[in-house]
Amino acid sequence: MGTQEGERSWVDVANDLLSRCNVNLRLRKLSDCNADVFITLYENILGETVPDYIALACSQEDDVHNVQSVIDSLSLDYLQISLSHITGENVVRGDKESIKNLLEIFDGLLEYLNEEINEESQNGGTCIYIYKYYIFFHQLH
Repeated sequence: MGTQEGERSWVDVANDLLSRCNVNLRLRKLSDCNADVFITLYENILGETVPDYIALACSQEDDVHNVQSVIDSLSLDYLQISLSHITGENVVRGDKESIKNLLEIFDGLLEYLNEEINEESQNGGTCIYIYKYYIFFHQLH
């Protein structure tokens, strides 16, 4: 029973992320968190297309490639930390720990960006926010 409750909370995290990104999709179980979900989260949160994205993914290998591209970009372009403990193959295979880890990264990233937006809107407007946003992403690159 604890496993079902733990999975439920991660499904709630995924659904909350999708809702905060204005994506009309609700997951029922953690294994519903497929390649399309992570590509959607990446593009909605970061406002960019996934690098090396295969748009017409027609095989499991294409899905693995796309999720690995998400992971690699987060690692190299934004977070500057190793995410070698998460692989596209494991996510696509439905490995719960890998899915949870990737959801946790997106949740933290969205929370950070929202805090920056809220702080700037309270402290002086959009020009400062745009400048800090620019600096933030260039520090990550």
